[in-house]
Amino acid sequence: VDDQMKLLQHAWSDMLVLDHIHQRMHVGLPDETTLPNGQKFDLLSLALLGVPACSDAMHRVTARLQELKLDTNDYICLKFLLLLNPEVRGLTNYKLVQEAHEQTKQALHSYSQSFYPNMDKYQQLLALAPEIRALTTRGEDFLYFKHMNGQAPTQTLLMEMLHAKKK
Repeated sequence: VDDQMKLLQHAWSDMLVLDHIHQRMHVGLPDETTLPNGQKFDLLSLALLGVPACSDAMHRVTARLQELKLDTNDYICLKFLLLLNPEVRGLTNYKLVQEAHEQTKQALHSYSQSFYPNMDKYQQLLALAPEIRALTTRGEDFLYFKHMNGQAPTQTLLMEMLHAKKK
């Protein structure tokens, strides 16, 4: 359970951004929605943890994933690869996490070769993980800055996860 919490605390923001991209691509999630009270709610800004300046980078990653025809199987594998990161410090059962990470990579590789033999989809998908990480790092830093200046709520799950990651 301790390792599970460490992995989740490390990957929550990456998975949030990947989820948002997947929902935009496959469900048509808009960048903005109107609440019943008429207030506009910027979903893209939320996904970027309050840093709308990252929207160009988010659009580039989304466009690249669209070019690669990101499907549900790719999405699930990428999400697990983000979560099962053997580089997370302090893991009790590093070997188990490493094996699960490698198995997921192998599943993505096999799937990519079987269904997309004419493109190196596997390597290109893996190459996008650091770009997603860069987006989320900027968002986390901004959110933490806002929190430290008293401009963000303090007692929320989001802040709890952010503090756990910053430790």
